[in-house]
Amino acid sequence: MNALQLVTRKIEPIMEVQTRVIEYMTRYMVDKGFKWMLPVMLSSITDPLWPDPEAEKMLRPPEIEVYGERLRLTHSMILHKQMVVAMGIDKLFILSPNIRLEGKSADDGRHAYEFTQLDMEMAHASMDDVMSLIEGLIAGLFKEARSWGLEREIPRVKTPFKRFTLDEITAEFGSEEEASKAMDEPFWITGIPREFYDREVDGQWRNYDLYLPGGYGEVSSGGEREWEYEVIVRKMKKAGISLEAFRPYLEVAKAGLLRPSAGAGIGVERLLRYMVGAEHIAEVQPFPRIPGIPAVI
Repeated sequence: MNALQLVTRKIEPIMEVQTRVIEYMTRYMVDKGFKWMLPVMLSSITDPLWPDPEAEKMLRPPEIEVYGERLRLTHSMILHKQMVVAMGIDKLFILSPNIRLEGKSADDGRHAYEFTQLDMEMAHASMDDVMSLIEGLIAGLFKEARSWGLEREIPRVKTPFKRFTLDEITAEFGSEEEASKAMDEPFWITGIPREFYDREVDGQWRNYDLYLPGGYGEVSSGGEREWEYEVIVRKMKKAGISLEAFRPYLEVAKAGLLRPSAGAGIGVERLLRYMVGAEHIAEVQPFPRIPGIPAVI
């Protein structure tokens, strides 16, 4: 794609749907009593995205020098959300830009290296609280969208959505992607071995991913959070993560100021791709940011 092809695409109908989707989601969160936080794009700390059971190597966020200080581009705001909860904000959300340079991975139509999440966190919440919140958002959005006159038929969905553990999905479908192709309604996958900040209880991971049907794949990821300093440090050491690289976060944890919380992020472009029935996520980005494909501008 060149610059002329980029600017002559028929993007206006997609932008109209995007506007309605974001308007609905932010209204939903405000009506539920959430405070709207502005994003942080440069920080001394960010989500390491490690360990990732599908990754072959650590994903290191790009760094730049800012007034003599080395800062990282945001992978996600999970650690910042925990610290805002520590400030006394019980319910918050962010339209959070994310940069994830995951290498030249296979172009599957779902991945973008620059994207936006509707990110949320709740103090003293359980995984059931967050999953119920997201189910209400998705069901309400789909219901409202059926009045928008979309070319794509938006399904009627019933809550609660079906839940599977990762082991159950693997046994029945072979993989998460195959399950997404086989299912005709959104569904949850729980119990996923993941990063140090996701809570474990008796060896069980208290986290969850939401998958869309029709092969559209994962659209949301979240979990309950670890808040106890000793547990966090033990898990970071086990994963080979530098404690010094996360010193501000660990100082707050060591002081006992982190509070139990749970949260999630919803990929705006992935959700929009499903809403309009786009084959590829590049179709819903005015300026596509696709791994392995040079950006036009």
